[in-house]
Amino acid sequence: MANILTEYEAASVLRVDTDDQRMLDLLPLVDGFIKNATGYDWASDATVEPTAKSAARMLLVMWHENPAMIASYVSSLNFGLQSALTQLEALALTFRFVEGASSAGFISLPGVLEGDTVSSVTGIIGVSGDQSASFETVISENGYIQQLSSDDLSDKWFRVKITKPSEL
Repeated sequence: MANILTEYEAASVLRVDTDDQRMLDLLPLVDGFIKNATGYDWASDATVEPTAKSAARMLLVMWHENPAMIASYVSSLNFGLQSALTQLEALALTFRFVEGASSAGFISLPGVLEGDTVSSVTGIIGVSGDQSASFETVISENGYIQQLSSDDLSDKWFRVKITKPSEL
C-alpha cells in the first residue's frame, strides 16, 4: 500500500535508515491523520499533491521526535502544519466524482456552471491516470459535464477538478 511519503522520503527527512521500524509504523498513521483532517485520501493519488507531502513531513517529524504528541495531536499542531491541512481541505472540496456513461453525452455533475474549467479528470475506479481527453475542458451546460468519448465508460469512476472562472 502506498503512503503519502515514500520510505526514502520519510527516511531522508528523519535522517534514519529506510527500514527504521518506528518510521515505518508512523507512515500509515500520518496518512490516516491527514485523510481524516482533510476528508480526502491523498495517498491514493498517482502523483501526491506537494502540500500533502509537506504536511506529512511535518507531522512525521513531530511524531517521530515526540511520540507522546500522537495522543495529543489537536493542541500540538504547529502553524505550518495547520496551514497545510487547511489548504489540502480546501483543495479536496474542489474535487467532484462522477461515473462515466456508456457513450458520448452529458453526465449530471451538480454545482458546475457553464464556463467552469475542467482542470483535470483522473480515473479512480476501473481506469487510472489522466482521462481529460474523454471529457470537455470547459463546462458547456449548467449541472453537467460532457463525455466526449464514445467508449463505454459506465462502471468507471473519475475524479474531476473544477476551477471557477474567478479562480483562474
